[in-house]
Amino acid sequence: MIYTRLTPKTFVLALLMGLPIVAPHAAHAATDGAVHLRYEAKWGGLHVADFTLSLLNGGETYENRFHLETRGLTRYFTNMGVTAKSVGRIIQPPAAVDNGYAPPASATSGTAADAPLAETYLASHYRTEYTNKKHFRWVDITFNQAPEPAKAVTGTSPIPGREDNWNPAEKGPEVLEKVEPEQRIGVNDPITLIPQMIAVVRNHLLGGPKTGVVKGFDGRRRFDMRITYMGPATRTVAGARHETYRVRIDPQPVAGFKERHRILWNNSAYDFYLSRDGSFLPLQIVPVKNGPVLTLVAECPTECELKAEEEE
Repeated sequence: MIYTRLTPKTFVLALLMGLPIVAPHAAHAATDGAVHLRYEAKWGGLHVADFTLSLLNGGETYENRFHLETRGLTRYFTNMGVTAKSVGRIIQPPAAVDNGYAPPASATSGTAADAPLAETYLASHYRTEYTNKKHFRWVDITFNQAPEPAKAVTGTSPIPGREDNWNPAEKGPEVLEKVEPEQRIGVNDPITLIPQMIAVVRNHLLGGPKTGVVKGFDGRRRFDMRITYMGPATRTVAGARHETYRVRIDPQPVAGFKERHRILWNNSAYDFYLSRDGSFLPLQIVPVKNGPVLTLVAECPTECELKAEEEE
């Protein structure tokens, strides 16, 4: 059954593996502004979640917000909701900064020609909060400038009305140190990886390499996202044909993973279909093998509204 695989942790991991390029306008270095998107997630044809993403680009700074609510059977078995917020700086080319993006060694010769052609993103702070049947939990990360490592702290508390489900052994806050300090240098949070990955694609379209790697850290796990530009593709989404760029994202566990999570991440590549109208709008995100299919359902003038099922 699908719900046996969608524990809060594994479900969030699966969705985050499918998120990394949901950030069209925020990737345009010369454009300040905001974009507000709403997506629907289906797994095996079942509606399992909705999520919204808001990306505010200030030219030199950014703020990204994420909100997810589970649906249907997934809601019944997990009662899970997730929010996250990340803030940081945008570095415009040609400045080269250790921001968690590294072109492959074969594409780098150490000359000025290897400098990024698109912008880079440096996270400074990230906080995510989620609720499920048991408790409310949060993870807070401070991203220090290299060579200082990122620092993560977590905590939990009971939810009113669900106190009997709370596990006192999980009382926080606790410092998360399962990932060695050297592995937490030059990393970005999961949401900051979104515009950074778009920048890797734009970098290729401006003449850079077609592959790249971005380094992520979610407070507990260190992972790489390997990016490969696959070329133009015609894609039918919701009955309409679209001209798109096809990009493959291949998550790679690095440190801090439990074995069952490592198995989930391995062989979990996603193909992203980005509109070719100059906005890089992610129309659909499709797993190469198993996982949720994410489809854009709305662009909103302000932050998209999203409620839990019991509040609707």
